[in-house]
Amino acid sequence: MKAGYETPEAWSSGPDRVYEALSTAVVAECSSDLRGRRVLDLGAGTGATSRALRAVGGRPVAVDASWEMLAHRRVDRPPAIVGDGCAVPLVDDAVGATVAAFVLSHVEDPEALLREVGRVTAPGGTVIVVSFAGTGTRSTVGTVVEELLRGRGWVSPAWFRHMKEELEPVVADPERLLTMASSSGLRTPVVTTHVVDTGIDDPDDLVDWRLGSPGVASFVAAMPARERRDLHREAVAALGPGRQPLVLDLRVLVSRAATARRSVSA
Repeated sequence: MKAGYETPEAWSSGPDRVYEALSTAVVAECSSDLRGRRVLDLGAGTGATSRALRAVGGRPVAVDASWEMLAHRRVDRPPAIVGDGCAVPLVDDAVGATVAAFVLSHVEDPEALLREVGRVTAPGGTVIVVSFAGTGTRSTVGTVVEELLRGRGWVSPAWFRHMKEELEPVVADPERLLTMASSSGLRTPVVTTHVVDTGIDDPDDLVDWRLGSPGVASFVAAMPARERRDLHREAVAALGPGRQPLVLDLRVLVSRAATARRSVSA
């Protein structure tokens, strides 16, 4: 889960703000099912979804494959466990609800992750799974930053290309999401598309977001500090001074854990 992700410092410098805005928009719509419950934040990263859960009265428990991500600003974080999303280190029915935000595209077997989510969520508990839809309005910052990086020798990593070109399209397809949810034993699955304005529109913030994102952050971090500052300045200048809202489309799967356990074939 989340193999290839960057350092927590790079993540929190830009992407974390975007993911918190996205998580807040989704969680708010299901707040009544989450309030007062122990909620698994699967693929928690640096805590964007955990903060959104706390804001609506949920009691998050974080699981992520990266100890470094979970340890980031640990004093302000909920209880956390290092673990694989396809083999969650929790007993059956351990939580009242689960939110798996932006993690399904990081595993080779997304149905296995959905089975695990159903196992650890109490019967009838709400399960929310969020993926990118691969459509919608996109800021030009990605193209601008990548062009500047290529001029400095950057090449998109193989693991990132695999995720974007092979794994992400599978979980962006609503019909395939519904089929996987039903096959995994989840009940009454519904997939909707949410268009979310992240509130990030300032060129400086947009560049911070992209430079801290998967696929580029480790390359940027290895650059000398002066070169990083030059890169940031060039990217901001290329974007121009105008506001450019970052609006993203999400696929949101909402379902329930089975009320009666049954054997689900692997």
